[in-house]
Amino acid sequence: MLSYSTIAEKSLTLCRWSAIIAAIASPISTAVTSVASVVMLLAWLISGQAFHSLKVSVEQPAGKMLLLFFGWLLLGTLYADTAWSDKLNTLLSWKKLAFTFLLFGLFYQDHWKRLFVKSYLTVMIVAALVAVPLWLADMQVRSGRDPGIFMTNYASQSMAFIAATVCCVFLLKQPLSAQKKWLLSAAIAVFIFNIFFISAARSGYVALPFAIIFAVSCLYGFKKLPRVLGAVSILLAIVVLTSTTLQQRIELGLTEKDSYQSSENATSVGIRMILAKNSIALIKERPIFGYGTSSFKETYSAYVASKYSDWRGESISDPHNQYLFVWLENGLVGLLLFFAYIAVVIRQGLRHPPYGTMAASFLIAICASSLFNSHFKTFPEGNLLAFFVGILLAQHGVKTKQSRDS
Repeated sequence: MLSYSTIAEKSLTLCRWSAIIAAIASPISTAVTSVASVVMLLAWLISGQAFHSLKVSVEQPAGKMLLLFFGWLLLGTLYADTAWSDKLNTLLSWKKLAFTFLLFGLFYQDHWKRLFVKSYLTVMIVAALVAVPLWLADMQVRSGRDPGIFMTNYASQSMAFIAATVCCVFLLKQPLSAQKKWLLSAAIAVFIFNIFFISAARSGYVALPFAIIFAVSCLYGFKKLPRVLGAVSILLAIVVLTSTTLQQRIELGLTEKDSYQSSENATSVGIRMILAKNSIALIKERPIFGYGTSSFKETYSAYVASKYSDWRGESISDPHNQYLFVWLENGLVGLLLFFAYIAVVIRQGLRHPPYGTMAASFLIAICASSLFNSHFKTFPEGNLLAFFVGILLAQHGVKTKQSRDS
């Protein structure tokens, strides 16, 4: 007969493995991620360690900042002029950060971090290798996707490979055999090829250089930042000159930017230009406290409907810029709390290499891509970030007897 302590231990192990599966599946399958997240939560509750793990989460600086940010989001619902169903939906869209908070109390042992990184890299290396022949053969695996893109979309696939690249960069500095370091270097090359030559995600083109610059600076010192910037610039120039996919995406983006005012239809860049312009105009009217949590769609839609009669006046629920979204809904106070969370994660990550710096580097990548998307809240990228940071950043100031599973 199983004792409760045995059940609790097995439940905690299941909880952690479910989190690892959810993290790996985030950019690939919505269904698998959702099921794994539910299993993780149920196992966490059954383990009897919920209170203890939450206490560990609160002990950490990043955990405290998350609570402050969530607190302000809740206050924002009180003055938002929207239905409570809309307020609840917006709060739920931030649930990815709640996963991060929960994981802070579960993954503070290096053993589990190593398992996560090993598992994640194994899957992503296989995925990157599979993508290349699919792209070369011009084969579509999923309907509506470009050749070589088999994850949720090309943006999620790029961000997944950026996270894997970051892991490889830090692992290269570990005491590994020459053979393993060559394999990691080869993996980095395959990931970069996927991001710049196969994927059409402009967010990936922006995010990867920021992640690499930060990661390499962490490893070799920020005093060498000018050299790092120079090296990355040279590599980017080579990529731009050799990648037809990247050239076409940049050219298309510039064309859309120049013609968005006269365009008869919405374009990827054009809609972002209009969203930014009108969001900033609305922010200027209520800069400090914003319009309240869940207010963006109703506030923005009413504003543009009175100004335009074409595609620019259509109702939209997100400005495709994470910072404008937070500022419009939750004001400068909310935006500063959001920035404070990011800063604390980076600071905590820098203090706990190599896993903490992996988390901080990927966060930098998402911060860069979130200038043109809401990647903290979108399902694939938001969940990947939440699990990646929650697992790799987790720390515990008190040593426990169960060094491996508790």
